[in-house]
Amino acid sequence: MAKFSLGGDDDGGGPSNPTPKRRRIAVSCGIVGEDERQEIGNPSGTEDERDDIVQELEVLQGEEDLRNDDSGNCFGARSSNCGEDNNVFAPENRDRSISVTLSDPDVFDCCICYEPLSIPIFQCENGHIACSSCCVKLGNKCPTCSMPIGYNRCRAIEKVLESVKISCLNAQYGCKETIIYSKKIDHEKQCIYAPRTCPHSGCNFVAPSKELSLHFRRKHGDSARNFTYNCFFSIFLRVNDEVIVLQEQNGADLFMLKNKVGDLGNIVNVSCVCPNSFQKACHYDILARSQGCCLKIHCLAENNPGRKANNTAPTGFLLVPSWFFDSSGQLKLDIRIN
Repeated sequence: MAKFSLGGDDDGGGPSNPTPKRRRIAVSCGIVGEDERQEIGNPSGTEDERDDIVQELEVLQGEEDLRNDDSGNCFGARSSNCGEDNNVFAPENRDRSISVTLSDPDVFDCCICYEPLSIPIFQCENGHIACSSCCVKLGNKCPTCSMPIGYNRCRAIEKVLESVKISCLNAQYGCKETIIYSKKIDHEKQCIYAPRTCPHSGCNFVAPSKELSLHFRRKHGDSARNFTYNCFFSIFLRVNDEVIVLQEQNGADLFMLKNKVGDLGNIVNVSCVCPNSFQKACHYDILARSQGCCLKIHCLAENNPGRKANNTAPTGFLLVPSWFFDSSGQLKLDIRIN
């Protein structure tokens, strides 16, 4: 539950009061508040007195309008007193941000897909909310009450989401960015401080991309196959090899050549370990030749956070039949990473 605390008083109108609340701010520039006007205009006075008071209030209201422009700045002959004595209209007081403690972060997640809510957000007649993609998947039928959903926007939650900013999940690894909650997943996918696991077997070192590259070069550099971007290089792959680490010799970027034995042959693909901040996608080519036959694939190098996450099924790969391997169980592959 999010708890908000704002300065200032209201007029006492509760949720059941149809009259909108007014914020009451004390200003010592001679401006009369709403409650004070009611007290001054008490019917106990004479009619002439009430007329004089009304005229005086109108004059004061006109002066107030002249002193304040749309941005809340204080103008006029008395502006210096407003800024110096009370500091009400000073620029530093225009920051209306508040601290919020969110005891249940899931309140900002879609109750259907459990992903962070993103604008537009829709609600049914009973107030149940869902993200736009879930509304379509459910045939615009609320899963909670079966009422139609996906036609009425929930503007209140949208405004809250636009105002809520959180620290990056990778703050402990050095990221100092604060992002809008609805952009949380997009940022985490591109954050250069996302933790990566060392691809070397038996090493549990975890660090952001740049640190991991330097760590691998210093500690495990001899175990990697160095290569240069946009140039073909050769790898001798054995049938049961699971991972061969590839490191670009200039930028120290890390890749993994992964090999998995299947029923129809070996599944081979290349994934990028780090960095996580490529401005352009990395593609790779793999060529396999045997007995006059040639197999070739051109594919996008998927992002992989490290050796421990290599159980995920790749979207692109080269299927090499078992008879492509020679009698010693080896196969020469020509690889180019662009």
